[in-house]
Amino acid sequence: MGLHEITVTGSITEKCRPRPLRALTRLICRFRQKKEHDLNDREQKCNGPSLLHNALPILEPFLLLNPRFMYIEDRILRRKQAPRDTSFRKLPSNLDELKTWVEGEPTPCDCDECAPWLYGIGQNSAHGAVQYQVDGRRAKSSRFSQPHLSSTYPLPKLNLRLYGEYEAMRLVRHHVAWMDKKYSHTTADNASLDVFRLRSLLQSWNPNLSGQDMRSSASCTQMLQLVKLLNKVFFFGAIPSHRQSISSGFAWLPDSEKACFGICTFNPIIGTQVLLHPKLYRHHGDLNDLDARWRNRLGTILHELCHAFLKAYTCRSCPTHDSCIGPRGHGRAWQILAAKMEEVATKLVGGFVDFGRYPSLLHDLEGSGKLPSQHDLEVLRFGTRWPV
Repeated sequence: MGLHEITVTGSITEKCRPRPLRALTRLICRFRQKKEHDLNDREQKCNGPSLLHNALPILEPFLLLNPRFMYIEDRILRRKQAPRDTSFRKLPSNLDELKTWVEGEPTPCDCDECAPWLYGIGQNSAHGAVQYQVDGRRAKSSRFSQPHLSSTYPLPKLNLRLYGEYEAMRLVRHHVAWMDKKYSHTTADNASLDVFRLRSLLQSWNPNLSGQDMRSSASCTQMLQLVKLLNKVFFFGAIPSHRQSISSGFAWLPDSEKACFGICTFNPIIGTQVLLHPKLYRHHGDLNDLDARWRNRLGTILHELCHAFLKAYTCRSCPTHDSCIGPRGHGRAWQILAAKMEEVATKLVGGFVDFGRYPSLLHDLEGSGKLPSQHDLEVLRFGTRWPV
């Protein structure tokens, strides 16, 4: 029998298959898999917001008042209604146990790097392309690649509408690229004016931010000023401000909220509203560590601003939106954005700024029951404290 013997079924045996044919077989299988994904994706391709999307900004405040009416939003967005009571789901006790679960029951990674065909970023997509200001003119970036990182990196220009028009992962990738270029070489000597102002403000307001009850140590006006400065430094001022005739922009959470550090809501009519708990923070067992107290409160505000940024600009009608944003807002897109923000904030203020990313991952795991992929755990680097 020859080396290239053909079996009864007409296929070449794996044992006798020459190496060039093995590579060709793998290539054919990969092409077929890609073709099957393309066929399935035709039904899931984003066609942009429907006419009812224009009604969501008006309905949203009323839906939040009574969670039982959230099915209306599910119907408009054409998504499956998620179960509301998920407290019965078992959660890992620590990061090592989570890694053991992921290794024992691996989840296929469907991120934009491992499965780009799922994200509908083609030329016929309804998603918007991030605009950049180049030499005083607006230039459109490629939908398929990251923006070119030149020495004079252009400033992103995002369109704000009643509904977001950007695919979540694409928006986050552009924002991460902007932060890398903007702050990769920032030092105490060459920091921008806004970064210098932020450092000065945090230093002078240290007693205000580290108070046991911030209602008696910091005013809402001061906190709103801090939010605006953080918006400039970390989001190039892209997060919409609040409408002064409707909203105050900042408020304190009541003491009855025992497990919520902060909330940030965005609505095209109301604008952005930040709520912070005046007493809670991640103290990691040391209640008297005043340095950790103000850093964690800073991390909580930035954590919530990430939610507002994604809420304002991401396309909610996109089939991948819910998986990227997550059932409770801490999905893959938020985690990647928050990881980069945590790294940059730690560098700019000269000490670790905790965003609570791992507890947020568990919060979304409780809501969906879906384990992250091994690739996600590698990319997000949970448990890593960024070097200063």
